[in-house]
Amino acid sequence: MLSACIVASQLFVSLFTAVEVKSDYAAAYAEAQSNSKMLVVNVGTTYDLASTNDRYAKDFVFCQVDKDASIQVDGKDVKIAGHPSFSDMEGLGIAVIDLKNEGHKGQVVSVLPLRHTTAHQVQALFDLPAGTLTQRTLIWAMRVHPEAPQSTYGAAAPELMAHAQNHSQVQANSNNQHHNLPVGIASSEIVAESWPWNHNVVDAAIDIVNSWRQSPGHWGAARSSWSSYGYDMKTNGSKWFATGVFR
Repeated sequence: MLSACIVASQLFVSLFTAVEVKSDYAAAYAEAQSNSKMLVVNVGTTYDLASTNDRYAKDFVFCQVDKDASIQVDGKDVKIAGHPSFSDMEGLGIAVIDLKNEGHKGQVVSVLPLRHTTAHQVQALFDLPAGTLTQRTLIWAMRVHPEAPQSTYGAAAPELMAHAQNHSQVQANSNNQHHNLPVGIASSEIVAESWPWNHNVVDAAIDIVNSWRQSPGHWGAARSSWSSYGYDMKTNGSKWFATGVFR
């Protein structure tokens, strides 16, 4: 019995080998860039990136730096935690830089402030589709919701993502939440706006998902399985406006 347990334990370890975590940001960035991978940067949190399943190593490079780590920008030392690209991280947290997907290369496409770095929340970053920071954050907020709505497990269709992006911007520009689903593009559309005090993109996305949860019609669409979907959210500096569209 003991030997069987040892074998099972060894098998588990072999299946879930920890990923390599680098401590040099510049070297990690260069590796991700040269191999067209995503770069995950943990800035000053206690979350252990090494616990990540090694199946993600083919798509990601992992890096851990302390809160005072800096990078060279235009010949000057700039703290990573204070760089404008990581502003939604609010200092300490985890960020993902896309060095893999055309159209997003070099962009910060996910951020998690320290308060959102539980194992469940961090692990949800690794299976998100390609997209902008706002698109991926809203999809992430759906996937970490306790009720596990199913609308983001189909294909992130480019035309639906574009509609969600465009209509969210229209709502933000007009400061007016409303529907606008062109005939033939999809079967269903949901919209929402955040509370005005939620300026951080992550908090606003969670707020929006919780808002949809309060509407049976919206939540019915959000929790359903679809073959394809699009999500996005945009801000006018006062509130965030979001769109989800499905078919």
